[in-house]
Amino acid sequence: IERMANGIPILDTITKKCSVHKTGDKEFNIVLTQGLNRQIRRMCEHLGYNVLSLKRVRIMNITLDKLKLGTYRNITKPELQNMHLLMKDSVKTEEAS
Repeated sequence: IERMANGIPILDTITKKCSVHKTGDKEFNIVLTQGLNRQIRRMCEHLGYNVLSLKRVRIMNITLDKLKLGTYRNITKPELQNMHLLMKDSVKTEEAS
């Protein structure tokens, strides 16, 4: 848990620090601060773990808890405004390089 939270080498980079909390014998919750391709699966693979189940519950300020499998919902205007506010100081990875 501590190693994963402090950054893992994947995709020619080290992942940013994230929040990881053990929730069961073989389960944990993770809050990422970046979104690399298949990041959680790759981080677990690097540490020798096999992901059997993975559930996304939120993307930034938008919760997904009431959505049924295979469905979607429209983002509300307040959610979109809040998302723009959260991203206003963000830069693309390519620009930061």
